[in-house]
Amino acid sequence: MNEVNNEYIAKALNELVPTIGIKEFIDHKKLVSLIKDKKVKEAIKIIALYLGLPIEVKISYVPNGYRPVSNDGFQSTHLVKTDIHNKGVGGITAQVSIPSTLPFYNTPGMINFPINIKLSENCSENPETLITVMAHELSHIVLHSLWHREKDNEFYTDLTAMILGFAKVMKIGRKVIKTDSFTSQGFLSSTTTTHTETTTYGYLSDSNFSFALNKIKKGLSKQKSEKNRLVSKLKRYKKQLDKTKKLSFYFDKYLENLDKNFNQNISQSDGLKISSFHQPGYTDNFLSVINNSDIKFSKYLSYVETINNYTEQRITTMQEYEKQLKISISELEKQRAILKKDIKVLKKYTSLIFKLKLMFA
Repeated sequence: MNEVNNEYIAKALNELVPTIGIKEFIDHKKLVSLIKDKKVKEAIKIIALYLGLPIEVKISYVPNGYRPVSNDGFQSTHLVKTDIHNKGVGGITAQVSIPSTLPFYNTPGMINFPINIKLSENCSENPETLITVMAHELSHIVLHSLWHREKDNEFYTDLTAMILGFAKVMKIGRKVIKTDSFTSQGFLSSTTTTHTETTTYGYLSDSNFSFALNKIKKGLSKQKSEKNRLVSKLKRYKKQLDKTKKLSFYFDKYLENLDKNFNQNISQSDGLKISSFHQPGYTDNFLSVINNSDIKFSKYLSYVETINNYTEQRITTMQEYEKQLKISISELEKQRAILKKDIKVLKKYTSLIFKLKLMFA
């Protein structure tokens, strides 16, 4: 496949992000640890899940330098640039089968769907590289399961892995540098020769990769900023809700105390007001607003805090939640104002001792 320019990469990103979203970077330290402990299948399962593939991973190992063939049922073979013999240049070999019965992305049929993977026996030598390789190969599954028109395009496949959270670890794992030193002994001296070989995984050039990484970082930063802003707003108004709940508690206690000590000189206007407090259903409205706000705020916060993949649908949902939040806050503020006025009336006829007790209740 020929090299491409950064305009092509920008166009590809603009096509992919609306389709699959843009995901926060995976914490790859756990994956590295698993691979070092030879728990490769477990690591690949986590990689697949982070890509949105709850599949059943079936691994078979092949000798180092294994040469893919076209009739072995494995369609995805292009994980590393290959030499004229179609052999990975100095690195890890991996193949992922793409069955014709592959379920559609994000559907129940994908759960525990068996995917066969071939890996070379040296796959755990460079954990970050194995993660890079598998993120690329499994991204073929993502694009095929979406029936994406560029499902066989290697550049789109690399970019899919980057967009779905693997850009940071791919920066580390896409290049493997191997250095060998040879010393020749002479009669009176020796000469040391150092040979360095760099193997690059994936199809993006260094320029392509840096360009894509910067674009992804900017997009991710923008969405995370919007998410954090909404989370902060939700937490701030959750505190206001808690204060409103406390006002409701105070109202009940002040009214209860007044009913026990009603032998007081209450003004006519306050008497009419206090009388209305005892009418059936007087507190129903503000209790309903408080309870509904509590449910909504908890629901919104739980949803927004767990977002790590910013799809168009989730971004739209966050925007809708913010609109609903404004309405809820407005209703809550009205009830707070009513409660404060009512409590102000009741406090006129409450002893200082009771007020102090209630304050520390």
